[in-house]
Amino acid sequence: MHLKKHGITDIIIAIGYLGYQIKNYFGDGSEWGVNIEYSEEKEALGTAGCLAKLKDKLKGESFLLMGGDNLTNLDITNFIEYHLNKDGIGTIALVEIDVPVEYGVVDLEEDTAIKRFREKPTFKYHASTMLYCLSPEIFEFIEEGKDFAKDIFPYLLSRGYKIYGYTFKDLWIDVGRIDDYNKANNHVELCNFKIEKQIPDIKNN
Repeated sequence: MHLKKHGITDIIIAIGYLGYQIKNYFGDGSEWGVNIEYSEEKEALGTAGCLAKLKDKLKGESFLLMGGDNLTNLDITNFIEYHLNKDGIGTIALVEIDVPVEYGVVDLEEDTAIKRFREKPTFKYHASTMLYCLSPEIFEFIEEGKDFAKDIFPYLLSRGYKIYGYTFKDLWIDVGRIDDYNKANNHVELCNFKIEKQIPDIKNN
């Protein structure tokens, strides 16, 4: 497993609907050389809220939080070291996205005079993944039903807390989207996963 390669052997997986399928596949993690515990949710608690009942297990040191729909070969060791060398409450792994525009883009002056014309430019932006390294102080703000991107991070920034971005160029696929999920079979070998069979394709009906 990719986590084990970077020395992470204690793993907690938050599961909800159909979570038994994950438990049946990974078990206690011994087959994979890691220790896996499960935190079961009877109802969705939010990407941050799911940590509320894990405070006693995770308090005291920084920890890694990964969304289950992230397929990546991110250099986790460098990512954690980057976070620990900063003074922020959290660090978010970012990927740079290029978005080509189909049309010419016009920039206007205040009086509507054309200032610049760009023919079908490509815009770049940093996209947030759900790959976080978080300091234990984060638990002061965790509540059930709260999400990091919608609730926690905006609140922390408004209060002056520092959250850093770690830009990486390694593989990252959000398999929560059907098209990308179906592409995942072409990349699993890059993530050092033990794959016994291919992930079945899903039709976007």
